[in-house]
Amino acid sequence: MKKSTREVPWRLEVEVNGLTRFYVLQLDPKNMEREFRVLEVMETTSVPTPRVYGLDLRGEALGRACFFSDFIEGETLLDSMLKGEKWAEALYLDAVSGLQAVTEDELGDLAHDLKRETAADMLEDAHAFLKGASLPNAERAYEALKTTMPALPPVRFSNGDLWLENFIVKDRKLAGVIDFPGAAFSDPIFEFLLSFFVTPALQGRGVEDRYCRRMGYDPALLHWYHGLEYFDTLRWVLKTGNDFEHHTAENLEENLARWLEA
Repeated sequence: MKKSTREVPWRLEVEVNGLTRFYVLQLDPKNMEREFRVLEVMETTSVPTPRVYGLDLRGEALGRACFFSDFIEGETLLDSMLKGEKWAEALYLDAVSGLQAVTEDELGDLAHDLKRETAADMLEDAHAFLKGASLPNAERAYEALKTTMPALPPVRFSNGDLWLENFIVKDRKLAGVIDFPGAAFSDPIFEFLLSFFVTPALQGRGVEDRYCRRMGYDPALLHWYHGLEYFDTLRWVLKTGNDFEHHTAENLEENLARWLEA
């Protein structure tokens, strides 16, 4: 947490009887109740996550909706992954597979309230937006993705954002996974590829292939998913009017053209 605003979490230092503890004050109202409920349930699983306290949706205590969670000491996994440290790659694979192994039974009644979205759903949602635009490559890509769609894996649980900065490590061990407002059941391969799509420096090391083999998926599926990444991100960029990290509408269309020729 490099800064705090009315939405970004605040880190609180509390001293009681000479002991200092750190907490996070969560203030972002978007999906607040869902994140709190998910983190409550996650305490019963084998995945380390911050413990949560005091959900106050009415803002009776501080004048606005909030809840507290433990602050997890450590560093994010991003820097070690960028350095190509093998222990970090192995830990990331372990952490993601553990998170995606959380079952509906473990989540209980909460599982029925979480969104479910397959890769096929994402493709159709993106096409519903893009089909009205004059984008020949996008329409060609849709037809290619539709006709070559492989047998897709069942949706799996995740926090909804497998970005490396959401994995906190200490002494080369996983200290905790954070950021659960988008928790859902979604396509596991698409979710896993996020960090590599956002940070091309992570590509080309075989980590994506190792993930597929570990989870029982054919690494040959990755080509299809790369096309879906470009297609779905083009929808997001055009819909919001913002670039997605280094991805612009122009280079996404170029990437789609190259993907079609591959």
